[in-house]
Amino acid sequence: MGKRGIVLSIAGLDPTGGAGVLLDVKVFSFFGFKGAGIPTTLTLQNTSVFQGWESVGSEYLKNALELVFSDLPVKGVKIGMIGTSENAEIIGDFLKEHRKKISWIVLDPVLKASLNYNLFSSSEFLEVLKKKVLPFVDVITPNVSEVETLVEKTVRKREDLFKAVQKILDLGPNVVIVTGWKSSQFVWDLFYTKEKQFFLKKKKLSGSFHGTGCAFSSALLSYLIKERNPENAFKKAKNWLYLKLKKAEKEKLGGRLWLFL
Repeated sequence: MGKRGIVLSIAGLDPTGGAGVLLDVKVFSFFGFKGAGIPTTLTLQNTSVFQGWESVGSEYLKNALELVFSDLPVKGVKIGMIGTSENAEIIGDFLKEHRKKISWIVLDPVLKASLNYNLFSSSEFLEVLKKKVLPFVDVITPNVSEVETLVEKTVRKREDLFKAVQKILDLGPNVVIVTGWKSSQFVWDLFYTKEKQFFLKKKKLSGSFHGTGCAFSSALLSYLIKERNPENAFKKAKNWLYLKLKKAEKEKLGGRLWLFL
């Protein structure tokens, strides 16, 4: 991959390094890829406190994307926190322009921080995300709360979840992977395409982890580039993440949240 292209993260910048652009690039490197990152937002946080975030300027984001895409062969893109409708528009335009050159695009729709803080600017943002970004995405990886936000409905039963996921699939992605459907002892993740739907379960861990969605979506993108098979990439990325979390559980860093990698 190093000679054939790079893997690009377009996401927020978390100063702890436990999520967003900094974590994504670490994951890409772990899988042997050359990683690059463009920040969309700057967060003010540590593992115990989230004090807020601010968006990078739309001109900066547009210029950064133009420079990277004009100079480097981007083969994979992971999109995380976007923040504003203006920046979602810009990202959508670039995906449309370069879609044929990019092998895989994964969207982790980061809409709320682990410390329960909204990470998008307005209700208009969701409409722009759906209309301008989702049509060019191969795989979207929301958690259950993000599914509810995207479809604007509460999800309580598995039947509700399947209906909501079908609505998201109809917006353009080929695969929807929902993380964090919980039972008393297990965490279930749903793999959903038009042809196939199944759950993958893992035993609950005791830690309160930071950046798991970012790590999973970046690992998923890495496996997609390696194998070109969404189902296999999903299973391998979940197994990889689970082993990393089990290790992190024994090596706590910070205050309220565990960091890993």
